[in-house]
Amino acid sequence: MGTMETTPYHQLIKQAETAVANQQYWQAVELYTQLLSQTDPQTTDPAIKECRLKALQQRGRLLGMLGEQIAALAAYEQYYLEAGNSQQAVDALVRIGDQSRGLGKLNRALEAYREALVLSEALNLTIGRAQALGGMGIAFMMMGQMEEAINHLYKANSLFAQTGDIIGQMKAQNRIGVVYAMHGALDKAITAFQASQQLARQANRPLDLVMTLNNLGECHQVLQDMEEALKYHQEALTLAESGDFRIVAGDISRNLGLELMYSGRVQEGLPYLERALKIARETNSLELHQTSLYALSLAYVELGNVEKAKEYAQALKELAEKENVRAHIAEALYALGLCHQKAGDINSAQEVWQQAIFLAHDTERRTLLWQIHAALAQISPPSLAAVHNRIAAEVIQQIAEPIEDETLCSRFLNAPTIKPILQQANAE
Repeated sequence: MGTMETTPYHQLIKQAETAVANQQYWQAVELYTQLLSQTDPQTTDPAIKECRLKALQQRGRLLGMLGEQIAALAAYEQYYLEAGNSQQAVDALVRIGDQSRGLGKLNRALEAYREALVLSEALNLTIGRAQALGGMGIAFMMMGQMEEAINHLYKANSLFAQTGDIIGQMKAQNRIGVVYAMHGALDKAITAFQASQQLARQANRPLDLVMTLNNLGECHQVLQDMEEALKYHQEALTLAESGDFRIVAGDISRNLGLELMYSGRVQEGLPYLERALKIARETNSLELHQTSLYALSLAYVELGNVEKAKEYAQALKELAEKENVRAHIAEALYALGLCHQKAGDINSAQEVWQQAIFLAHDTERRTLLWQIHAALAQISPPSLAAVHNRIAAEVIQQIAEPIEDETLCSRFLNAPTIKPILQQANAE
């Protein structure tokens, strides 16, 4: 009798899975919502309970993919409430951590991951430990604690490899790449991202493939190779739009806008940046909101619209200070300095850039660090300008040093933004 009663619910799950396979994600959400409305959260029937847990998990996952971040978190919180102390409770806690992290609630994310780690150890669940450690790694990265981030991610990758979890390894490799990229260790980042890309293709994971392509493009952006970066990001945006992956499509749009700006095509890039900010606001994505504000501020500086640039930089500063994201505070200060410089207020530019140097150094943002020193070199008296130029050149050499690919390294060192700094440092 129990099996007959659950048949329609299993049928709904099967229909939802078919919809997902056909990339009809909203239809799948509706089917899972229908199942949940037709069943009792307090059910004692194990088969119905399993159906509900599956529906809550997948509904949360799909809502997150579709940019409905707050609704996704609510779905995962309900999933956790119904899961008890089971393996599903570990899964729910990891997902709550991931979702909280995406909303910028990093302390809540770490709390959820730690609960997942404790419960995984009690259940002797290797995969749960791996997922919790991986999530903690990315949260530490967002907090600017790079050593903690790398340690946790390598532990996670090792546990995923032990269990033969291709998707787990793919995600860990992608996250390791992100941390190395933030460190400026771009050779290691590209290696990790290439490994992640191969695993994403092998596992047929379109969203993960899009994210890895986005990250590979960002590496080339840091290396000032805008042509190569544009190739990765154009492919990524096409895939993101076909899958309706809104948040990552927003981030890719931001990257395309920046690359067009750095290629001297600012007007062409501006709609991409405005689209990125619109998506960030609609999806409550804190990270995308901050990075989009920064990119728009830089673009309007290039266009000579200081008031508009300052407006975006100030908005970023206020948001980053409210959330205590120190790396983005540093970016806001750098952008504000550019506004002051453009307006001819050299003293104010120097003042905010000195503050930015401390934060960029403290959060290990090497690209930002050389950019600030190079900017200070332009407005300082000759003796001090030489010091800033030399430091900028040293940071650039630190980025270049570990890159074993000679073509990649040469392209970076000869980029129009880089070469003059190195030539000036050598002349001194």
